[in-house]
Amino acid sequence: MIEINLARQLQRSSKETRQVPRGYGWVAVILILGIVVVSSWWWTHLQQLEYENVLREKHVLTETFTKTHSMLSRLVEYQKEKQLLTKTLEALEREKLTKKQPMALLDGVSQSVEGLEVWLDRVQMIDQVVELRGQSFVLKDIGKYIDALENRQVITSLPVVEIFDDKTGDNGQVFSFMIRFTLGDRVTT
Repeated sequence: MIEINLARQLQRSSKETRQVPRGYGWVAVILILGIVVVSSWWWTHLQQLEYENVLREKHVLTETFTKTHSMLSRLVEYQKEKQLLTKTLEALEREKLTKKQPMALLDGVSQSVEGLEVWLDRVQMIDQVVELRGQSFVLKDIGKYIDALENRQVITSLPVVEIFDDKTGDNGQVFSFMIRFTLGDRVTT
């Protein structure tokens, strides 16, 4: 009879099978390291691309900001120029009105005299105060002259009227008069 020890063969085969998985383990470790390295490289590459995109976007936004800032500066300058021009235009309008008032006044004063026995000796305007001095043979014509000035809107405020009967002419008594009023809305004192 032959005896065979099977227990030893089982032990050898279990040792041999243990060595084979160690080789596979190293392959698995190397494969895992390769995957980690590749995925790390890929992730780093993606982060680099994102960083470059952010830099491009920053550059574009910086250019836009610079353009907007320069446009805003020009707008501020234009606003200052506009204010200056507006002030100048208002000053010219005021000057124009002050030049128109004497012309309108003289036109109204001269047209109101027509048909009346009234003549003017002096027309004086200082600031907005107007003083008319004249003479008439007929006292009622002085009243008609004041009414005509009011109708032509030369006199828009309450006038001060003084009438003197100090001269005697060829046709009778001559009445001197003085009419003082203000242009605009101010009240005469």
